[in-house]
Amino acid sequence: MTRPWVKYLLIASLALNLLVVGALAGAAFRGRHHLAGGGGNLFGYLDRLPKERRDALQRSANELRPAIRQMREQVRAATKERSDALLAEPFDKQKYINAQSRQIETETKLRLLMRDAVAEVAGAMSQDERRAFLHWRGRRLLGGDEAGSEQPHKRR
Repeated sequence: MTRPWVKYLLIASLALNLLVVGALAGAAFRGRHHLAGGGGNLFGYLDRLPKERRDALQRSANELRPAIRQMREQVRAATKERSDALLAEPFDKQKYINAQSRQIETETKLRLLMRDAVAEVAGAMSQDERRAFLHWRGRRLLGGDEAGSEQPHKRR
């Protein structure tokens, strides 16, 4: 015959396991959002330029925007698939590994599309605009105050 406290210990252990799995899944899900074009990307910087210059530069990458949008949707779907595989009961290790691999492949494709878009836009920018972008991006990624940065190109 089992002792009565064993039942409570098993319930506490299960609750703790669910808490850990939930925290891991939440952290993994949140950690992927920056890939969709986080705080320091070129398109965010273009929003700070005068309208006529911003429009001219954005035209350089407009043909890639639909593909980027579609790839972002695929990244979201792959992230959901990976999260679902992680939370599935019973846990299927190979299914999770396959889902994680698909997510990594999809994110890589998105990064390559973004690389192409940035290369197109940067090719149309002046050296001063590229330098200002790097300054802005560095401050954004380090948590600097945009409003206080020395920016030669302010939105008008």
